[in-house]
Formats: sequence, C-alpha cells, structure tokens
Amino acid sequence: MFRGSIAACLVSLSLTTAGCGGPLGPFSGGALSGDEAPLPSDWTYASDIEQVQLETDPDNPYSVNTWIGVVDGELYIPTSLIMGDEDPEQRTWVQHVQDNPLVRVRIEDKIYELKATRVLDEDVAAQVKTVLLAKYGEATTEHSNRAWVYRLEPR
Repeated sequence: MFRGSIAACLVSLSLTTAGCGGPLGPFSGGALSGDEAPLPSDWTYASDIEQVQLETDPDNPYSVNTWIGVVDGELYIPTSLIMGDEDPEQRTWVQHVQDNPLVRVRIEDKIYELKATRVLDEDVAAQVKTVLLAKYGEATTEHSNRAWVYRLEPR
C-alpha cells in the first residue's frame, strides 16, 4: 500500500508539473505560460517581486525560478548568490543564454520577451549584487562574489 501511495504522489507531481507552464520549486520546467505583455519603460514596479521565472533556449524551452533585482529602473538576474555550481557556466540556463541570449521572463502572470546580457562592468555588477543581497537578506560570500549578473533588456 505504501508503494502505491508513493506512485500516486509521483504521478500527481508529474501531472502538476506538466501543466504548470514552467519550473516547479527547484525543478526546471519548459515553456512558460501566461499572457505576453509590452515592456514597461521602467521596471521599478518589479522591485518587490521575490521570484520570477526565466525561460531560455527558444528552440527547446527550459525555465527556472530565479531572483530579480531592479537598479535604476533596469531589470537584473543573478546566476546564484547563495548556492549551486561553483562556476556559473555550469548552470544549464547560463549555457543556453551564452548560445542564444533571447529569453522570456514571467513576472507574476505576464510574459516579457527580453535579451539577457551579462554585466561585465565590475562596478555595475557589484552594485546589483549589493541590491540583491540586501533584498534577500543574504551576506556577501565567496559564492556571491563568483556569481554573474545579467541585465534583461529589450530585444
């Protein structure tokens, strides 16, 4: 009977994940669902949003949950500031963005078509990381120092 319960839970989880239109918790997903929206001229409204979904690889959509930061009205996401691979390039979504920077982001129930550009200016990246770490109540660590930051821009 116990095995049947586990199997039923796994089937239920699979069906739930398949229909959610994106990642579920720490598990990656596929294409994001939601209504496409025009880009705002200023992303400040998203400053208080805790988590968004990022879709990469337009030919074979792959989506993840991620943090979001807004600095000077511009939208940013980090590779990871607290855990995960030591090398940001090991993340699947980062590999996808390196191959094709076209992404989609779901903020609440709206989908935005954007382009992810890695921030190479160390001062800007440090400013964004500071904002993100403060927003999420995290301290600077070696992991956060190694993290990359991407600006999400109009295509």
